[in-house]
Amino acid sequence: MLPLPLELPVLLTTRLVLRPLGAQDSVDLFAIYGDPEVMRFVGEPPFPSLATVSQMLASVERLLASGESLEWGLTLRESDHLIGTCGLHSFVADPVQAGLPQAEVGCMLARSHWGQGLMGEALSAVTGYAGELGIHTLLADIEPENGPSQRLFRRLGFVWQQDTCYRLPLGEGITPDRG
Repeated sequence: MLPLPLELPVLLTTRLVLRPLGAQDSVDLFAIYGDPEVMRFVGEPPFPSLATVSQMLASVERLLASGESLEWGLTLRESDHLIGTCGLHSFVADPVQAGLPQAEVGCMLARSHWGQGLMGEALSAVTGYAGELGIHTLLADIEPENGPSQRLFRRLGFVWQQDTCYRLPLGEGITPDRG
């Protein structure tokens, strides 16, 4: 696996820009992470206040600097309004595949953008970038009651393993455009 970047690259898809998060995104992040319906299957309560977003942004910055996590903000190409997040974290050696690198993928999308295929587009770009980094396997933790996420990840090639774990071995990945 190549070393993780200390500066997050911008990834482009047909409809989206995946870019670093910043303080300018605070209100949009709170709208997403404060929504009980969006947070329903996350295993954490909705953010109680806008102040929680500052803590989140500090954590995102710290984890990027230490090579522990890559977290992108999702915006539509025609707007810089944040509509979601998508990231890679928990970089470890895959015990199933002879110690080859693996990572977990996670994502959140504002409820107003559900059902439009946007997260599939974002995840395809992140999956392609993970392949460029030399990551061999991606994992996703999806609650049994979260049918829409299960269907999305299955469409992307993830296969249920056990409990809440879905797995995607990476081969020739999608190479995202760079912005």
